[in-house]
Parts: sequence; C-alpha cells; structure tokens
Amino acid sequence: MKKSNKRYILYGFIGIVIFAVAYWGFNFLKGSSLFSKTNSYYIYYDRIEGLNESSPVTVNGYKVGQVGEIIFLPEENCRLKIKIDITDEFLLPDSTIARIVSTDLMGSKGIELIFGSKSTFHSPGDILIGEVEQSLKDQVSVQMLPVKQQAEELMAEISKAIAVITYIFNDETRDNLEKSFASIKTTLTYIESSAWSMDTLLKKESGKIGRILANVEYLTSTLKDNSEHLSNIFDNLSTFSDTLVALDISKTVIEANKAIESFNAVMDKVNKGEGSLGQLVQDDKLAVQLEQSAENLKKLLFDIQYNPKKYVHFSLMNIGRTVNVTDETELSTRDKKVVTRQREKDEKEARKNYDKEQKRESKESKEDSDDGAYLDGSVIFMIQIRSAATRIDLNSPELKGYSDIVEQKNGQYYRYFVYKHEDAAQTSYYLNLVKEDFPDAFPVAFSGNTPISYSKGISLLANK
Repeated sequence: MKKSNKRYILYGFIGIVIFAVAYWGFNFLKGSSLFSKTNSYYIYYDRIEGLNESSPVTVNGYKVGQVGEIIFLPEENCRLKIKIDITDEFLLPDSTIARIVSTDLMGSKGIELIFGSKSTFHSPGDILIGEVEQSLKDQVSVQMLPVKQQAEELMAEISKAIAVITYIFNDETRDNLEKSFASIKTTLTYIESSAWSMDTLLKKESGKIGRILANVEYLTSTLKDNSEHLSNIFDNLSTFSDTLVALDISKTVIEANKAIESFNAVMDKVNKGEGSLGQLVQDDKLAVQLEQSAENLKKLLFDIQYNPKKYVHFSLMNIGRTVNVTDETELSTRDKKVVTRQREKDEKEARKNYDKEQKRESKESKEDSDDGAYLDGSVIFMIQIRSAATRIDLNSPELKGYSDIVEQKNGQYYRYFVYKHEDAAQTSYYLNLVKEDFPDAFPVAFSGNTPISYSKGISLLANK
C-alpha cells in the first residue's frame, strides 16, 4: 500500500475518534451516560417553573435520572409533556408522584420522585402523576398572608382609636378641661385661705377653747364622784321596768301578740300548703287517696264476699270434717286420714263426672264447628281463669281459693270460669279483680251452656 493511502486512513480514524469523544463529552455534560440502560416515563404539567432538559431526577436527594425531553402541546391547552429517563435499576411503584422542586438557592429546578405504597410497579413508558412545588414567592405569600391580615386589622383598630380620641378631645372638651383645671386651682386657693383662717381663729380663741376643755373635765369628774347616785337611779329604773314586766296587762299583751303571731304562722303554712291542714286546703291528693282507698276496700269486700275460701281456711263447726290445707306437713295424723278420704271421694266424683262428660262429648263437639247451633237468645258473661288437659280439684290451691267456680270440658281440655254476670259493663271490673291472681285471665260469653267469644256475645246483646 502506498504511504499516502495509509496517511488518509490514519486521518479518518483520528476523525472518528475525535467525533466519538466529542459526542461522549456532550452527553456527559448533559448528564447522560452512553453505557447505562435507562427506562423512559412521561409526565404532563400545566407549568414547569423553569425546568430544563437534562435537569436531574432524584429520589430522596439521590440522582436516578434526568429530564430527557420537554414537548410543548398547544393543541392540549398549551400543556407540557416531560420525558424522564430513569436508570433501569429503579422500579417506580404505582401512584408515584413526580414533583418539580427547587434544587438550590439560585432557583434551579429538578424533579423529585415520591414513591407510593403499592406493591405493583409502573412499566416503562407509563404516565406518572405530576405536581409542582410552591415557589419561594408563593411560600412567602402564604406565610405573610396572616401577618398582612393582622396588620390590616391592627391598622383598622388604630384608626378607630384615633377617631375616638379625636371625637373626645374636640374643641368643646378641651375648653371643659381648661375650665376644670381653673376650678381646681380656685378650689385649692379657697382651701389654703380656709386653713389660714382656721389657724388665725385658733390663735385668737385659744383661751375660750381652754375654758371649754376645763368645763368638760369638771363635768366628767362630777359624774365620776356621783357614780353611786347614778347607780341607784339606774337600779330604780331597772326595778320599775321589772315591775312593768310583772304586771298582768303586759303579760296579757305579750301572750296576745304571741297568739296572733302563732295564728299568722299557721295561716301562712296553710296558704303555702304545708302540714295536713294545708294539704287539705291546697291539694286534693289526700282526698284522691281516700277515694282510692275506699274503692280498693270495696273491691276487697266484694272479693271476700264471693271468695271466702281465698281468705279463710277454717270452720267453727267441724260438720262433715271438711279440711282445707295449704301445707300437709303441718297436719296431724287424724287430719291426714281425713284429707286422704276426702281425696278418694273427690276422685270417685271426678270419675263419675268424666263418664257423664263422655256421653255428652258428641253433642259438645259441635261447638267447635258451629257456635250458632246452640244459641237460645240468652247471653251471660264470665271470666276464664284456667285451662288444663286434666281436671283440677275445685279446692286445689291452683284455683287460689275462689268459690262459685264453673268447670266445663271443651274437647280434651277442662276450662274454669268465675264471676257470672249479665251486664257487660261489669266485665272490666271483674277482670281487674281476677288478674291480680291470674294474669292470663280473659272474658268469655255464653249463649245457654255454649261458650262463645266475648265480642260475639256483645254483638248478640246489641241485636236484641
């Protein structure tokens, strides 16, 4: 090969090296690396506050990339699309925020990445959330705004105070103040003149004042010398007052006053409603209580009249040896035998009644299907107190000692009724009496011997 050709090849190689070094140096100055792989992401901003290409992208102050490109978008309301190149060593979690911040005191801008808390990550080319940090001017404005408002309020208060002072110290007030000071000066002059006159008077009349003081001293010494006589005079006055107190007329007046005061006190308490008499005069509560007590006594006497066994469990004449007991352990041996025989007798009577009821069972079964089949036009009312699958002895403690109990078997159940009456207005009264012992009691109507509902009985009475 010729020597000239070798020289051209050398020149070309040197040129390539120079170009490569220049390209590498240019990118190095821009902050990009030719030998590291990067991922690109995009952010949209309305304003970028002086952000430039190759501005740093940091995470907690550590540079992880740089701004690659700034694209102006006039068709999208002049928004700005920023491309950032991040080293592929860093993965950006979802919801990562790209905030434009100041990197130094000179106002240079950069982008700080604020990672989200999600476990998923952005893919290269995704769009990040963009924010812009407040500028120093904005921060100062935010901090100074309350101070400005307080200063304006203070100036307004000062203006009001100046206006009040100006209003108070007007020409008329100043004139009044001047007159007041002049009056004070005149008053002090008069006081000084009075003090001088008093001093002159004391100097001139000092002899008379000495004589007056001597007379006062003589008077006090005279009273001291006659103290015994004065004591006698006071004793006589005391005796006279004791005599007046001892007089009957004074005692009578005192007692009369006391009586009037006591009477006024009693009348005052009566007017205020205090005491029994006051309550009777001012409050009808006692009268209402007396009325309630009379009503309760009426109910008790009525209950004793119709249910004597509920309250009395003994008989003066032991005819037939009927024994009513509540606790068999308290009975003697003889009484226990009587109770046993009485129970056997009741069981025989119950079996006899059961046989009779079996014969009427076919007739009574119609009552459940048709209430009107046995209606004869007469209606009575009673209160049902118990219902049981087995028959209950009428003298059993379960029936609480009620007398005149009506027992009726309806199908497979025994039903027990009390307080037979024809006037439906009395039902509520009887029901209240029974509910004290049987809370589940309810009223029932009868047409003949057939039980019907209470409402149907009311309807039958209304249609008569």
